Amino acid sequence: MSEWMDAEAHADRALELYERGRWAEAERELRKAISLNPDQAEWHYNLGLTLEAAGRDEEALVCYERSVELLPDQPEPLVAAAMVSNRLERYSAGLDWCARALILAPTCEPAYAEKISALAALGNHDEAEVTFYLAQQALDEPSARCLAAIAESLLDRGEFQRAGWCLREALRLEPGMPRLRARLAAVLAETGRPQQAVLLYLRELRDDPGGIDTLLDFGDLLIDLDRLDEAAEKFRRVLELQPANTEAHERLGRVAMRRSQFEAALAEFDLVSRLDPEFPGVRLSIAEAALRSGGRDRAVRELRVELERLTSGPAPDPADESGGDRMRLGTLLVEVELFDEAAVVLERVGSDRPEILRLRSYVRFRVGDIEGGTAEARELLRREPACVVSMHNLALAAIARGDFRTAAAWISRGMRIDRHDPGLRRLRVRLVVEAIRAAMGSLWRRQPRHPASEFRKSAPRGGS
Repeated sequence: MSEWMDAEAHADRALELYERGRWAEAERELRKAISLNPDQAEWHYNLGLTLEAAGRDEEALVCYERSVELLPDQPEPLVAAAMVSNRLERYSAGLDWCARALILAPTCEPAYAEKISALAALGNHDEAEVTFYLAQQALDEPSARCLAAIAESLLDRGEFQRAGWCLREALRLEPGMPRLRARLAAVLAETGRPQQAVLLYLRELRDDPGGIDTLLDFGDLLIDLDRLDEAAEKFRRVLELQPANTEAHERLGRVAMRRSQFEAALAEFDLVSRLDPEFPGVRLSIAEAALRSGGRDRAVRELRVELERLTSGPAPDPADESGGDRMRLGTLLVEVELFDEAAVVLERVGSDRPEILRLRSYVRFRVGDIEGGTAEARELLRREPACVVSMHNLALAAIARGDFRTAAAWISRGMRIDRHDPGLRRLRVRLVVEAIRAAMGSLWRRQPRHPASEFRKSAPRGGS
């Protein structure tokens, strides 16, 4: 009896400490209680809450799992396990926990919300929306949590108007719900209302000055608005709270790049790489910062390592419209004049967007693939009919083939758009010389001169 009473006393003491935010002491008391009576599901659950509050999600999940084992007919530990699993990006596991919770409690609002979040994170947006409507039917009142969860799915799909409506409804239902104003600010920023977004971010930070995600998102918007000093201040605030936050260091690196402070940017990106070698795109950021600060050799080393990583990975997803890191890698390889390597990378970009066609055409020409470069340049002109640089390259390719009539047509078409373009003016003189040489016969017969370096790298929207 004495041992049981001691365990209860430790558990009661832990609750007091938890409510005062003294989580390390609360953990010690709970572990003492559990050591005396290890079959108390509630104590394992409370230990999970304590560890979660201290940011130790992996350990918290173990506690929730043990609580479920001891008390399998209660939905609360299942929902807690789902929330932590989602936060740890174990979305399939999160779905399993939610399914079990909803069997026990078909009107469990947090289980629906977590299920919607997990489905959205896995890209199952249609199923997430179905789950949202099922929650609407099952619950007596509209759910702010479910509205916020489906809003994230809508944001992922670019449906900003619907997402904004959901967030406003959630805010009306629960004005104090964390992050609602910040997410609505993101909608406003995406729909061309950045100043309203700034005001919402400021209001959110007044309520929660230590909101890491809000500080990061607000900083991103300030970068877009070219308010770099304010953006840097937000990221430094994150680092005051979490000195090893890699996202804040990476964003400070981006701010430094925008300011042309390349050595400072390189220092930030190097730190990110040390803290998290798998941080997305960090090696490319290091390469770019090194290149801008005069460290071409370092840049080339980083790019070759990244080239090996990307080309040894799976084929690109056809739905990847941006080309992602492959496009960025290809651009940097072109900048350091590793054209053969750039050609390999750009072939693996699963998109034919104009900016990709533009770069791929130039690279094909530079590696001597005249036919391939011509095809890409023609396709680009179908998308951007005023691209003078593509006309220059097509004219040069035609001269290389000895097809002077086609070359003349491309030069003429380009000069109708920009008669002062220096490249086309030089090509017009060059064409006359090559045609005269061809007409002079064997005395002058030779292949037209067409060094790869004469091909030009297109600028967007037909710029020269």
